Order: sequence, then structure tokens, then C-alpha cells
Amino acid sequence: MGLEPDVGLADYYPLAYRRLVGTLRVMGVPGADAGEVAQEAFVRLIPRWDQIRSYDSPDGWLRTVAWRIWLNRRRHDKRTFALDELPEPPQPEGVHAADRLSLLAALKDLPEGHREAVVLHYLHDLPIARIATELAVAEGTVKSRLSRARSALATALTLEVDDV
Repeated sequence: MGLEPDVGLADYYPLAYRRLVGTLRVMGVPGADAGEVAQEAFVRLIPRWDQIRSYDSPDGWLRTVAWRIWLNRRRHDKRTFALDELPEPPQPEGVHAADRLSLLAALKDLPEGHREAVVLHYLHDLPIARIATELAVAEGTVKSRLSRARSALATALTLEVDDV
């Protein structure tokens, strides 16, 4: 499977880079760091491109490598990082900026492992088994994290709606 045989790295890079940086940002990596981590993941991809482009999901390989780069950086850096404000994408009709900010705030309050599972499952539409592989945890752990994250998000977002 993988990408079409004629897809070169120059064609793949622009869109894959944006997706990767966006994923890292939602997972809690600050903006400048997300760009640097994504670049480093692509540097590691270049010598392996001929092999990785044949994978079912080259994006999955990049996400896994980028996330591990980030975790390694954090282990060596004692600072704590918060989910900073994401740039404003175009909003679909009926979606208000306040709704988006409420969701981002609720995601920010989730424990890191729960936020990772939510992003991979709901934004990238990955199945439980794939998430478990990418995060190097058991499938039951992913299910538990998703369940707890959904409960926390429902509580946080319901409270905000009820308060209005």
C-alpha cells in the first residue's frame, strides 16, 4: 500500500509537515518546539524515504518519531510546557471561536496520555490498536484513556454550557 510510487519527498513534505505540526500542537507541544520537532522527524525520514513511503501510513511513522523526539527533549529539559494558543484556522459555519477555545482549554486540562489518545483517535481517526502501537502502550490502556478523557471533556464542556 503506502503512497503512490511517483510521490516524491518534495511532494509529500508540505502537507505532511503541516499535519504533523498541527498534531504536535494539539498534543501540547509549544509552537516553535512543534516546528523544530517536526523538522527533526523529517531529517530522520530523508535517508529512509524509499522504505517509509511504502508503509501503510508514512504519517504514522512521522508522528511516532516526532513524539519520541519530543519526549526525549522533555526528559532532558526540566521546564514545564503548557498547551499554548493555536493559530486561528478558518472556522466552519456554525462554529464559534469561543467553542473552539473551550474545547482547547478542556483538552489542555486532560492528562498528557489522555490528550494523546484523543488526538490520535478523533483527529487522526486511528483505531485503538494503532494508537497503542504508536504510544507503546496496551490497547486496554488506550481504551481506558479514551473513556476517561471523554468523561472529563463531557464534564468540562457541559459545565460551561450550563453556566451560560
